[in-house]
Amino acid sequence: KNVKDYDSTKGFVKYKIKFAKDFHKKKTKSRTAIIFDKNEPIITNYSTTRFLPGISIGAKVGYNSFSDLNNSESYFIGTTLSPYKSYRWYWQVELMNNFHNYDGNMTVVDEIVDFPAGNRFRQVTTTNTSFENIDWDIPMLLRYNVNNYIGLGAGLQNTISVSQKSNNAVLIEQFEGVQPGAPIFNTIEENNSATDSFTNLRTGLLFDATVGFARIGPSLGARYIMNFEDNFNYWQFYAIWKF
Repeated sequence: KNVKDYDSTKGFVKYKIKFAKDFHKKKTKSRTAIIFDKNEPIITNYSTTRFLPGISIGAKVGYNSFSDLNNSESYFIGTTLSPYKSYRWYWQVELMNNFHNYDGNMTVVDEIVDFPAGNRFRQVTTTNTSFENIDWDIPMLLRYNVNNYIGLGAGLQNTISVSQKSNNAVLIEQFEGVQPGAPIFNTIEENNSATDSFTNLRTGLLFDATVGFARIGPSLGARYIMNFEDNFNYWQFYAIWKF
């Protein structure tokens, strides 16, 4: 349009491509064969189509199962960040807010107490500790969609206790004499608590699988976390919706 000297112009072809039903956001190349009259086709250079990745935000909620901890109850809610409508390989970062209550190991100290007057008696001190934690989990993983419905992943997870409250229940039993089976002459009960913030940093490996809508939408998942610390390996079961 509005060109006077046609010999100085370059030709362009504008066309549309209809995507297949199961189209994925991946780089594609295309070229065109232009035929003038009955001449041989003129083959254009390749044109490369690329897609902006976009960002997908997900909502995640679930339950953590610590088989090695006593009376453990752990629930979490959080969010995920990944490329929009990821195809095969992609990264994912998460932030989980955990509410975790559990009992620590019971300790028993059996000792003989000597009074300055020369009297001796047996004393047993039993301490039960329970914990009320609010933890932040920050998983960073590489994921792979096997197809539109099954996804796999693996990566690293860092966990820090933003608030940890420990409650100690202490029972002191004092016996008459030092012989086994002696009656109790005095009992003392004590309760105390302590609170720490931003402590107990833990790091571990994670392995993950999801079933549902792997790219966008709802799915269910299971994850195993191998912490580099005793008694903190656990299973995670969750539901996620990626937008």
